[in-house]
Amino acid sequence: MSPIRMMWKHFIYFSVIVFVTFVLLVFFTSRKIKSHHIQTLETALQNQAELLKGTVEELMVSGSAEEIDHLVKELGQKIDERITVVRSDGVVLGDSKENPSQMENHAFREEIQQALHGEVGKTIRYSTTVKEEMLYVAMPIEDKGEIIGVIRISVGLKSIKENVEVINRQIVYSAIALMVLALFASFLFSRALTKPIKDMAITARKIKDGDFKARAFVKSKNELGELADALNEMARELESSFSNLDSEREELKGIVSAMVEGLVVLDRQGKIVLANQGFMEIVGIFSLSSIIGKRYWEVLQSAGLNELVKTVSEKGKPESREIVMREKIYWGSGILVSGEHGEKIIVVLHDITEIKRLEKIKADFIANVSHELRTPLTSIMGFVETLQDGTLDEPGQSARFLSIVSRHVDRMAKIVSDLLQLSQIESKEFELKMELFPIKELMEEVVLSLKRSLDQKSQSIEISLESEGMQVEGDRYRVNQALTNLVENAIRYTPPKGKIKIEARSKGEWVEVAVIDNGIGISREDLSRVFERFYTVDKGRSRELGGTGLGLSIVKHIIEAHGVKVYVESEVGKGSKFSFTLKKA
Repeated sequence: MSPIRMMWKHFIYFSVIVFVTFVLLVFFTSRKIKSHHIQTLETALQNQAELLKGTVEELMVSGSAEEIDHLVKELGQKIDERITVVRSDGVVLGDSKENPSQMENHAFREEIQQALHGEVGKTIRYSTTVKEEMLYVAMPIEDKGEIIGVIRISVGLKSIKENVEVINRQIVYSAIALMVLALFASFLFSRALTKPIKDMAITARKIKDGDFKARAFVKSKNELGELADALNEMARELESSFSNLDSEREELKGIVSAMVEGLVVLDRQGKIVLANQGFMEIVGIFSLSSIIGKRYWEVLQSAGLNELVKTVSEKGKPESREIVMREKIYWGSGILVSGEHGEKIIVVLHDITEIKRLEKIKADFIANVSHELRTPLTSIMGFVETLQDGTLDEPGQSARFLSIVSRHVDRMAKIVSDLLQLSQIESKEFELKMELFPIKELMEEVVLSLKRSLDQKSQSIEISLESEGMQVEGDRYRVNQALTNLVENAIRYTPPKGKIKIEARSKGEWVEVAVIDNGIGISREDLSRVFERFYTVDKGRSRELGGTGLGLSIVKHIIEAHGVKVYVESEVGKGSKFSFTLKKA
């Protein structure tokens, strides 16, 4: 409802109220004035009747009817009112206006009945005799405690009616004047009432349209002023709330966009309502607008995703499962949520390909550890049982068996030692002790520690340095360990009388350290896996040569702890080159 319509509506309400109020006022005032005049007249007639009652009483006891009638007519002329004397049986003894003998019995007149019962009788009745409405007041006349008659005084009400009509006209004129003033005042009041409402309505529309800085200015300190203050406060709160909501929306948008997981929101028909960058990368699309409104199976065809969405939609409960898409494994989670705009299905896709790969590596690692330890343990148990069965008494056989047992024990000890080293390097407590040291000294230490192995296979080793005084930064002990493993690996897979070379070359701010051999080499298919735990190209030959399959994995972890990587180049039958870099001092 518009404020203008509201103003006229209030004005009409006020007009009706004022009109009804003044009509009722005139009506009841008129009645009250008439009632007051009649009551005043009743009192006067009662007083007159009281004064005349004594004189009439004497005549009724000792006089005749003619004397009573003569007295009544005489008194009636003096007071200009009609006086009637009635005997207790209703017979009229005297009347100031009429001949008593021609008047009917008054025993059943209302005022006479009241007087005969000892009360002051009062009534207003139209008189057929004088042809006008009359006021009657009757009082009992008593003799020795017994009612012997009634004296009645009556007067016409014509003059009272005329006076009341004059007063009523004055009241009506005054009421009309006051009503006009009241209507004018109500118009001004309605206008004053609706103007601030109109201002607040305009302000409310502005707020509805998003202008939260709009304010209603109402000077009144009444309820309308309080309402305007409340409206202004609401606008401020809405402004603050929407500002916070926008911030939260942007923050949420940023969080959703920054999520590594793919997130997509679908409606009940399977149409895409919202998607983040992670989901678009999964489907290989870079424009969000190109997929909004499309059904998800038009964008990404996956039986696992279809099954997940279908299950969530039918059951209405959260659901999770593995989904294979485009050679990757995802953990898909879906949930059905309800809102003002209907139900939505939210699907989150978390890439667990690497986790699955690591789980496989872990399972393979456990299987490999079990296998690598089971083989020497089985051999040891077999030879020990053979020795226990009597071979111990044969010196030649027992010595050979013990030599084999010792070799397997050494292999087990080497596996356990390498596992402990690998576990230590991978632990959270592992820290490098960085220092500056000459790379030449480190190379010479490694060669010296492996001299016996080199001599056993008649292999030659060469140290090649770009600069004699070249220094590097790193954990000397761990770098020594890594380089020893690489050289040891080269010795193991290089034939007798083969050549091994350790070199250090400057590359800008870095020093490249490489171990080069002319051994059996590694096939292209195996190059990507040589740094995995227990991975060997030829397991049988590796065991014969004393390898555990953990050396290169230890090298990889040590070098990567320095913030760099280890590289391998190899060709079957021509040898291999393992290299890594260290920060130049």
